[in-house]
Amino acid sequence: MATVRGILFRLAYQLQSHRWNGWRLTYWLSFALVLLAGLASLDVVRGGRATVSGAAAVFLLLWGLVLWAGRSQYVLFLAEEQRTNPGLAVPLEPSDRIEVRATGNFEVEGKESHFSDLQAYFRTFATREHAVMAIVPPSRFLLLGTLPRKEVGMWYIFIHHEQILEVTPGRVRFGLQERPALRVVRQEDADRKTVYLSFNDHSHRQRVWADLERDAASRRQVEQTAPVASAPS
Repeated sequence: MATVRGILFRLAYQLQSHRWNGWRLTYWLSFALVLLAGLASLDVVRGGRATVSGAAAVFLLLWGLVLWAGRSQYVLFLAEEQRTNPGLAVPLEPSDRIEVRATGNFEVEGKESHFSDLQAYFRTFATREHAVMAIVPPSRFLLLGTLPRKEVGMWYIFIHHEQILEVTPGRVRFGLQERPALRVVRQEDADRKTVYLSFNDHSHRQRVWADLERDAASRRQVEQTAPVASAPS
């Protein structure tokens, strides 16, 4: 079941992210289904009511899938049942770059966009700011669909150490691929944002997990020791 969901989620992402003549492929497919149903209702296309019903069913399934997959950013995260700690790991140095695949809201030059399963690098600077640096390459899907030109290039996710709320180990599935992963929840202004990082092997995951958990634990300690404001008398 997880394999099927991974394939469907990746398909939904590809249809939503690729465009033809400025429209997402999901919009073109929806337009084709509505056109087919209209022509069938006028008896221009054979099948009559059965064709109309079939087109309507596919339309609803398409948008149900897009909404379902979009809620989890088009990746399937399977949290580990037994919550452990990252244990001892070699600390990250500012010069270290860990290869990851990243999913989340990226930004560059004041622009923000969502991407799933991008090839990226994870770094931690001396200031304890964490950065996910990714390159969005040109891409084509179903021959006609391409990524918008403005989305091709370098994109970043910056995670400040005081923002980290929770780091959860698990596995991420995107299409047929399943990899060891982390789900990182952070507080940005009034919003909670989630980043998924997946790794080539468990040792890399453990190093990044220990690095991020250090900041999450510090935040929890500060919150637990913060004085509770008394109500005015």
